[in-house]
Amino acid sequence: MTAFFPLVIFLILYLGSGIYFSFIGIDNPLRQVSSVICLLPALFFAVACSAGKIQRNIDTVIEGMGDKNTLTMCLIFLFSGAFSVVTQSIGSADTVANLILNFLPARLLLPGVFLASAFISTAIGTSMGVVVLMVPIAVNLAKSGAFGLEIGTATVVGGAVFGDNLSMISDTTIASISSQGATIKDKLKVNSKVAFVASVITLVYLAIMADSTKIIPTSNLDYLSVIKIIPYISLIIMGLFEVTTLVTITVNIIIASVLGIIFFDYTIVQLSHNIYDGFTKVNEIVIFALFISGLSHIMYKQGKEALHRFIDESNITKTKAEFVIAGIASMFTILVANNTIAILLSGDIAKRLAQKHDIPPYRSAYLLDIFACVTKGILPYGSQLLLAGSIASVSPISLLTQVYYCFILAAVTVGEIIINGRRCAATT
Repeated sequence: MTAFFPLVIFLILYLGSGIYFSFIGIDNPLRQVSSVICLLPALFFAVACSAGKIQRNIDTVIEGMGDKNTLTMCLIFLFSGAFSVVTQSIGSADTVANLILNFLPARLLLPGVFLASAFISTAIGTSMGVVVLMVPIAVNLAKSGAFGLEIGTATVVGGAVFGDNLSMISDTTIASISSQGATIKDKLKVNSKVAFVASVITLVYLAIMADSTKIIPTSNLDYLSVIKIIPYISLIIMGLFEVTTLVTITVNIIIASVLGIIFFDYTIVQLSHNIYDGFTKVNEIVIFALFISGLSHIMYKQGKEALHRFIDESNITKTKAEFVIAGIASMFTILVANNTIAILLSGDIAKRLAQKHDIPPYRSAYLLDIFACVTKGILPYGSQLLLAGSIASVSPISLLTQVYYCFILAAVTVGEIIINGRRCAATT
């Protein structure tokens, strides 16, 4: 198991830097040193200290980086970043927020905040952009007496987690299906059922909690404003028709660009800048994905026999194996405070466990994604709560207990695992 020591080096450096900067009072401590930089010493150690010649070890790392699934994932990351920036630039996200909030009665404003956050995060595939967009809206609603500031802010985070987990272009969705060799259709089929149940329960609970009678006006909408949401609608429709993810994103970048140029003050120069900004926005996770794939490949080759023996000797049921996969995803998310990185780090172990216990790839992918997203959504030192708390001027710790969707989604998923296990046992 010493082959996996490079991973320990990465975790020590990444967490150690975060603890240090937190101790001296620096905001967002885990973002002060890039995860990519923390990964480099681990990568160097793996190349230098693994069995075999250094050049052979370098070739092994490059072989891992050049994996088809890894490169596809990186391309999707890049184009997803471009789509997010282009649609935000033409005002699509603002329009969706206003569209949902304009037509809701006062009692449904809190559920409306959740719906708006969930829809936008599902469409753009990122939780952070939704937090930036929706928390100021929630703060304004709270100041007008629609609901409490903390519950409103936490509800935005819950909606953002919904899309982060369920969106076809989310980093976590892409990472989970790529690491497990699953198809997006199969993963979303089971994931969407669980998320739907959890979201309905959340909406009902939020509606029961709401007691405001105030109506908060938002921006006026006209047909030109509604045109801005066409790229999101198209993205969802193409996904339902199982169009390849990369093609879907590319087509909708073009649609958003054409609409912006024809109907709004959007230029080719702006488009070029937005696409490049989208690429640069995701460059850290792209580089990390390449490096971690190379590191995982050399660690796997060096320690695969020990890892396989450890997994093969584990005498657990299929249901317990699914809980182990869920636990691994949560553990790595707690350690690195990044759900995408956690999925990439735990992907190989989860895949091996799934193969041993005849767990379909889509199930291991869905479990990794849900529990990584749920855990990240309630981490007081995670980027979502830190950013939301910063914008709303509240403590992240005061928010975490009110991100109800995360707790409900985890509970519903646990129930689904148990029910699925009993169903499988009954058919064997």
